[in-house]
Amino acid sequence: MNRRAFTLVELVVTVGVGMLVFVMVSKFLSGTRFQFMHGTVNLQNLQDARLAINHLRRDFSSACIYFGSTRTATSYKEVRALQARVFSRPGVDPATPGEKLITIRSPHEIAFWRYDFATNDEKPLVERVHYRFDPRTKILIRSSPSRTIEFKGFEEVEFRLYCHQLNAETPLLWVRFLIHEGEEIYGRSEIGRALELTTTISSPFLTSNLQNLPWNYETYQVKK
Repeated sequence: MNRRAFTLVELVVTVGVGMLVFVMVSKFLSGTRFQFMHGTVNLQNLQDARLAINHLRRDFSSACIYFGSTRTATSYKEVRALQARVFSRPGVDPATPGEKLITIRSPHEIAFWRYDFATNDEKPLVERVHYRFDPRTKILIRSSPSRTIEFKGFEEVEFRLYCHQLNAETPLLWVRFLIHEGEEIYGRSEIGRALELTTTISSPFLTSNLQNLPWNYETYQVKK
């Protein structure tokens, strides 16, 4: 039986094709790994961000104006003035305990009153909720009379209030979270870019206030 050996040309072509395939596979795997590392995010930080969004949705969807707990001779005028404004004037500190409106200090701080649906009393229970992001510690803090909650792992937190031009009587809260893995991932500072989460939240109570100013339906509230 005759056995035909590789010629030099066939050997060179075979080695060349093999090297080409190896280089292509290597580049593909390297690119996949690079893209994977750029999309890396700390799962604990991502979970904290989702919890923070859930709290914000629950809180702001029940946001309201604080009308007070007692009726006076000027209550009607005061309530109508609060209804028409909804938001505090610029420069008001969100931490002010006596403020009755939604207060924002962009981009890191917002405070507002919300209904607590755990009560069935004639006068609904309300509480003041305060969100503040500390850029130094990278912690978002939610404060209320009930408790204080810390959400960690943020690079940036931003709060904005706006009204869409097609529906100017519906105030909206826009929130942006940047979540980062850390300063260095896999030994490289350029790996691990921030993951951005955004959401927009509305409050039916605030919308009703603005759209039904002549309707005297409010009940007075009790602070929690």
